[in-house]
Amino acid sequence: MILTGGRVLLPEGIRDDLDVVIADGRITSLPPRGTDHGAAVTDLGGRLVTPGLIDLHVHGFAGACFDEGTDQGAAVLRGLARQGVTSAQASLVSASVERLAELLAGFAAVDRTVEGGAELLGVHLEGPFLAASQCGAHDPAVLRPPRAADVDLLLRHRDVLSMITLAPELPGAVEATGLLSGAGVVVAAGHSDARGDDLRAAVDAGLTHITHLWSGQSGTVRRGPWRIPGLLEESLAADHLTAEVIADGRHLPPALLEIARRCVGERLCVVSDGTPGTGLPRGARYRLGTVTCEVGDGVGLVVGADAFGGSTSALPDMLRHLTGDLGWPVPEAVAAATSTPARVLGLAGRKGTIAPGADADLAVFDDGFHPWATVLRGRWIGPEGISA
Repeated sequence: MILTGGRVLLPEGIRDDLDVVIADGRITSLPPRGTDHGAAVTDLGGRLVTPGLIDLHVHGFAGACFDEGTDQGAAVLRGLARQGVTSAQASLVSASVERLAELLAGFAAVDRTVEGGAELLGVHLEGPFLAASQCGAHDPAVLRPPRAADVDLLLRHRDVLSMITLAPELPGAVEATGLLSGAGVVVAAGHSDARGDDLRAAVDAGLTHITHLWSGQSGTVRRGPWRIPGLLEESLAADHLTAEVIADGRHLPPALLEIARRCVGERLCVVSDGTPGTGLPRGARYRLGTVTCEVGDGVGLVVGADAFGGSTSALPDMLRHLTGDLGWPVPEAVAAATSTPARVLGLAGRKGTIAPGADADLAVFDDGFHPWATVLRGRWIGPEGISA
């Protein structure tokens, strides 16, 4: 496959004078535009070509949900691919440890590269080791502190378990962090009332990531005259942790996104936190585990509660908001949805970049980050479907 006529986003910036040559699922070269390749080329008509988007935190898409198992999971991955998302973690909401282990076993048994779908990078367990006071759209009835037996059961599926979000202040959380991180699982802090000492203890045990800043995070409190930072402020002040934002224009107002940008910088990831409500009309209902949610005005809402129920936007919608509404430079915004997530999962150099030797995962966008086509593991997915 040879792509020409595109504006190619490289680590050093956008180039409009290069072709992209692909073979055997890899990018093989980036020759000057107009090179005689001795083969047919696909002209992209000046459209923007970025690395394939990587969504570290997504629960569902267009009525389908990872929590319902592998068949619906495959539908989610196919839907994401048509949005320019070429790799994703399957995020599961809180449930019993036994149920989560069952789901892990199911995902471990299937091909991670479903036909026409984004590559499944692994499973992200968002719970159940979360603080009930910061439950958000998680059922508080299933939340619990981690036990060694719980961690052992989950680690039986280490091949597919890639990330877990937990509350560092819970009894046993630091010990669980050490066991999980020692097995190569990315441990993130989230849905938590942690203070600085709690977070530092977890970081010392191997925690490296922060789940969706401002969403389910404790803030500063006063004890007498003393101000005690919460998980939010400690996360923003950290100089080495990676962190997520949900940039749908609903979860966080512009000022908070700008604070995250300035504090976290190149360690910042944009995630969709997308749900089965993504792409559904306003008023449509969907479930996250046992919790019923409804599509509101551009966001998911927990029915009967004053809480968001995840997002109803895909990553291109977030990039459109960041670059079009807030004025972030395109390379910076795209890096937060490509190269930085790849680095979080130890995939830097293979995914999240356009370079010789990298996976041939590309997204092609019309102006305003409207998806036009996707190159998925070297195969074209566009208006005319999938081709070799």
